[in-house]
Amino acid sequence: MSKQEEIMNLWRICFTDTEDFIRFYFERKYHEQDTAVRMENEQVVSALQMLPYPMTWHGKTVMTSYISGACTHPSARSKGIMRQLLTDSFHVMKNRKNAFSILIPQEPWLFDYYKRAGYAPVLAYTPENYYLSVRNNNPAVCFPARENLNPEELYPYFKRHMETRENCVQHTAEDFKTILDDLYLSGGALLLLRENENKIKGMAFALPCPDKILVNELFYESDTEKEALLQAAAHKWEKGEIECRVPVRTGKKITLKGMARIIDVFQVLSVYASAHPRKTLFLQVTDNDLPSNNGYYRIMNGRAFRTGAGIHKTDHDVNIEELTQLLFENPGFISLMLD
Repeated sequence: MSKQEEIMNLWRICFTDTEDFIRFYFERKYHEQDTAVRMENEQVVSALQMLPYPMTWHGKTVMTSYISGACTHPSARSKGIMRQLLTDSFHVMKNRKNAFSILIPQEPWLFDYYKRAGYAPVLAYTPENYYLSVRNNNPAVCFPARENLNPEELYPYFKRHMETRENCVQHTAEDFKTILDDLYLSGGALLLLRENENKIKGMAFALPCPDKILVNELFYESDTEKEALLQAAAHKWEKGEIECRVPVRTGKKITLKGMARIIDVFQVLSVYASAHPRKTLFLQVTDNDLPSNNGYYRIMNGRAFRTGAGIHKTDHDVNIEELTQLLFENPGFISLMLD
């Protein structure tokens, strides 16, 4: 049995995903070089994927590794195996010059588990809820079948809107195709609004649920296009309640979605300093899993420096989770992650 087949079998034991999704995931996202495993008796008992994703971070694009499919066989749990596997993966990410590791906990209790590994709950969204009539429709909105979609045509519009967001996990053109396939595999659809049947003016990634319609991404040029997309979704699926998950809005409800962990402190502080040229900070950082991050850092005049203890008291003595929380002054955003 190959390593991939062993990991697939472990996935079946640990998760409740359908066989169609499991095969889809391992066909489209699995790569051996992005996989970390632990063995016992020559068998895989714990595994995770480190999937590469770009992220906009204070005006720059940095690379992250998204932890996916982290699981341990029931017979091997409570031995610290996954904790050690995470630590091993951090060193791989550091060698790859990743700025962050990111993940989405699948259960509420996992937020505390990953916090102990240095992750901070800094990725969130605002749920916007709408209650619409199902009788109205907008003929300008279409629901094309997956085989009729041209990702190469659609991706530039998607990318342009995604890149306007601060501290947002991005998707490549190849990943965009996977997102579309997963959306339709899950029973959802892409809603498109065009101007004169040509120029794209709106796009929504919608999934009907038992009690409402979930819109995980919604792009539009004005409120007119937004209303048309939502009304068309309500009409198609005959559900008047729609939840749109959007980047956090000031003064609005915040729902935690995911976590981030700094992998390369100097890289992250350098980008942060460049975006805050008037800010001065003196930090002492402790990272028990990546000792190369340990030390003193100074931010001033738009640059970051590694330094010694100095004669002045530090502004913050922080561990890596606290530093991640400190630098995410506003929550980041993560969406369309096959979660």
